[in-house]
Amino acid sequence: MHYVDEDIFKLYWSINKLIFCYFQEKCSFDDPEYRRESVMKHAQRLFRDARSKLKRKYFNDTRLKTKEERLKNKPSEMTKIEWKFLVDHWSDEKFKEKSKKASESRAHQKMPHYNGTKSFARLRQEIVWKCSRVDVLVASRTRKSKKVVNVLALEKNTLVVDEIKKLKEQRDQGLNDKTDEQIFQDVLGKDTHGYLRAYGPGKSITQHFKVKPSRLDLSQELIEVKKKADQLIEEARKDAENARMEAEKAKKEAEAIRNDVDKKIEQNNAIWEKKFHQLMNFIKGGTYSNDDVSGNESSS
Repeated sequence: MHYVDEDIFKLYWSINKLIFCYFQEKCSFDDPEYRRESVMKHAQRLFRDARSKLKRKYFNDTRLKTKEERLKNKPSEMTKIEWKFLVDHWSDEKFKEKSKKASESRAHQKMPHYNGTKSFARLRQEIVWKCSRVDVLVASRTRKSKKVVNVLALEKNTLVVDEIKKLKEQRDQGLNDKTDEQIFQDVLGKDTHGYLRAYGPGKSITQHFKVKPSRLDLSQELIEVKKKADQLIEEARKDAENARMEAEKAKKEAEAIRNDVDKKIEQNNAIWEKKFHQLMNFIKGGTYSNDDVSGNESSS
């Protein structure tokens, strides 16, 4: 691991945080922390693309022969310090060697896509969000414009797309039972060097085929588990609330019944107390009215 100056690391981390905060202000995310890695990778690609355009326009100009001439050919939107840093970086022999190897690697690419500036993620969403790599490959390697392209690359793309369509038609007719992944590997061979073809940046072979769980997969699983746990907690809370309401309702009904019983007992006690007083008056020589008793009994 290369040594990194602490101040430079802190500056780099601060810039990353500022960039992500800016994205959060401009965009809405379902789970910002889960999307952080994808957002920052996209920001890094945009930065590299912008720097590459500067290099082609202001550094690789064939009229410029020396480093001093390139330093003078500064873009108007950059400061002298910023431009000097880039010129020194691009003039370094290690960078030149690395750039040369990358150019040679790109030259080996036999099947360039025709997406233009459209991302693979957007292409997948336009087809069907859970489409296979075969669908993406056919869509991205099918030429849609009349723009002049490499003839050999166009022929290679056409042959591959035709072969894939042929195998899919045979599957629809019941002549084979191959999955999309098997068709992909039959036509193009297995993926190598950890790169997942016809998918775009951001996913590796191990993530796609689930050879081992990646940090991204574990993060996604954690989010799903958390959502499920929150859902179960909410359901338990609702059940508890319903049980509490049922208990309150039963308590109120029992209270009403008890009050009604107490009222009737109180009424009967008053009637029998009146009858007792009338009986005592009769025993002591007073008068006793049968009509009063019968009237009271009928009222009870």
